[in-house]
Amino acid sequence: MAPLQDIVGLFGTAGNSTWRDGVMARLDAAGIAYFNPVVPDWTPAHAELESQHLVTDRVILLVITGETEGYGSLAETGWAALSAAQNGQTFLLVIEDYPDGPKSTANRARALVRAHAEKVGVTVYVDVDTAVTAAIEIFKTLRVS
Repeated sequence: MAPLQDIVGLFGTAGNSTWRDGVMARLDAAGIAYFNPVVPDWTPAHAELESQHLVTDRVILLVITGETEGYGSLAETGWAALSAAQNGQTFLLVIEDYPDGPKSTANRARALVRAHAEKVGVTVYVDVDTAVTAAIEIFKTLRVS
C-alpha cells in the first residue's frame, strides 16, 4: 500500500461541468492541495495519473451532479469506495438528482447507488458544499494532530 498524500482527489462528473471551480477555490483558501483530473487535452496517459491519485489521495471526493445522467461516474463509485476502504482513505460521495424525475433510469440508478453506499456505511452527501466542508475538517484535524 502506497503512503497517502495530503490531497483531495476531485473525481466524478466531468465534461463541461464547473462543480470543481468552487471546490478548488475553497480548498485553495484553506491551504489544501487537490488533484483535478479534468484537463483540456485528456489522453489515455492521464488515466495512469488518475489511478495513482485514486489510491494515494487522503480524501477522495466523488461528485455526481445532476448535469448528466452520470452512468460512468455511478459505475465508478463502487470501485472508488472499495479502494478507499482498502487504502485507509476517506471517501466522500455526493449524488445529486437528475432533473428527469424520480422514475427516470438515471435517478433509479442513483437511488440504487445511494442505498448500497449507505448500507455499507458510506455517507452520501446531497450537495457539494457540505462534502467540501467535511474534507476541510478532516485536514484541520490532521494539522492539529
